[in-house]
Parts: sequence; structure tokens; C-alpha cells
Amino acid sequence: MKATYIDHMGTDLSVVNAAKVSFGKRSEWEGGSHPDFDKPKHLSKQDQGLIQFLARGCTSGDWEEMKGSISGYEVDYKWEEKEIEDTLNHIRKMPSHWSPFAHTAITLHLKMPIFVARQIMKHTTGIEYNEISRRYVDSEPEFYVPDVWRKKADDVKQGSSDESVDEIVVQGWMRYLPEHLKDSMDVSDAYDSVMQETVMCLYKDMLHAGVAPEQARMVLPQSMYTEVIATGNLYAWANLYIQRSDSHAQKETQDLAKQIGEIIQPLYPVSWEALTV
Repeated sequence: MKATYIDHMGTDLSVVNAAKVSFGKRSEWEGGSHPDFDKPKHLSKQDQGLIQFLARGCTSGDWEEMKGSISGYEVDYKWEEKEIEDTLNHIRKMPSHWSPFAHTAITLHLKMPIFVARQIMKHTTGIEYNEISRRYVDSEPEFYVPDVWRKKADDVKQGSSDESVDEIVVQGWMRYLPEHLKDSMDVSDAYDSVMQETVMCLYKDMLHAGVAPEQARMVLPQSMYTEVIATGNLYAWANLYIQRSDSHAQKETQDLAKQIGEIIQPLYPVSWEALTV
């Protein structure tokens, strides 16, 4: 599972100037309009503050003052520090002036299992996707294999716990296993056997028999890898990152979202921090 950089358009300065055009103004990089390309480019403190304002709806100073005000309220209910942070983070993650962040574009190649793709690709506002199609491709598929098989959580309807499941009791589907693996109860061994010995054999046999790829693909599971080219603006990627790196998202989806964040952060360091931290 991997996110790979392909291309991008714009910088933090693009965001600044998209906002400043409302007043007929324009900024340059700190130190001049044509800095040495070998040297890092920096925004002025004023422009960094503008990006903070666009993302949070207030200046950095106002933000700190708001935090102090909430923690200083004299009410019957005493705020816990985590509650304060959670409340403010909820406000912070809903930018009041989002349009300047949309004057950017980031293109990534995403390789992920189908069950992750279906969560990632729910984010359609501001991001366009083109996905590999097994109507046209009949090459041998790859399957995702987790490092750990997590146990179902007892306290939530969806999700998993920190405990692992290492063995299973092979029951109804035992007849599909080859003889030399019928005694194996290791989860990964059983999974690999079903994928390679059963699913792949059936898929290949269907293709060899002349079944159209668009129908033969019906036997392939959600763990199969798919590949996507995704292009979106900075605001849209930040929204995806916030939701899919959250602790309530599936771990595999969190892992991919964090890779996406690691790619985008150095491209737009000031904007990314303001939108996501």
C-alpha cells in the first residue's frame, strides 16, 4: 500500500495571492521576487499569519487568546484540557475561508486494497480519480496481507481492538484447502491458501475458458490491490487527511492517509500545518 507523488501546482504563496487579489494586492517570497532557486523560499510573517487566518478564521494571537479564555471560564463545569483541545480542534478543522486553498493541485498515485479505496474515494469534492479497470486488464492481481489480524472490538459496532487473532478453527471452507494445509490453523496461512489456491485458480480458469474479464473479476476479493491517479486541491486533500487519519478510521486507511500527509506537507508547509494541525 503506497502513496506516490506525481505532480503539483502552486505553493503557499499561491494561497496568499489568491486571497490578496480581493484587495488588488500581491505578495512575493521573503527576500525578493526571484530568490536563488537553491535556497529555501519563505513567506513573510504577515503572509504566514494570513494563511493561519484563512484556515482558522482568526489570527494566531486570537487563537491563543481563545484557548486561554475557554480554560479561564468560571463556570460550574470545569473544562478538562483534552476537552478544550478537542473543541478547538473541531473549530480549527473547518476553515472559514477555504477558496484560496483551492488554487492549488496535487496529483498522487495511490496503490491500495479495494476496501481502503472505497473509503478514500468517498472524498469526491475537490478530488478527481481515475482507477485501473479490470474490464480491460487481466494481469495477475496482487492481494493485501496485513501484518496483524486484529480482533473485533467489543465496545464499538465497527473497528478493531489492539488484540490480535493468530489462529482460527478451520471449519466449513476446509474442503477447499489442499490436503497438505488442511491441518493449518494459522490465519495468514489459511488466507494465503484461499487466495492463491482457490481464488486465483478460479479466476485464471475462467479467463482461460473465455469468460470476459469484466465478469471474471467478480470472484476477486476486496483485499485485491487497485491503483488510482488522484488529483485534488490542497483544501480537499487536507479534509481527506483529517478524516481518514483520525483514530476512528480503519487502521489501513489511516496508514495511507498519513503517507498522503507526508507527501503534501513539504510542498505547502505553512498551509498544511494551518489546515491540519
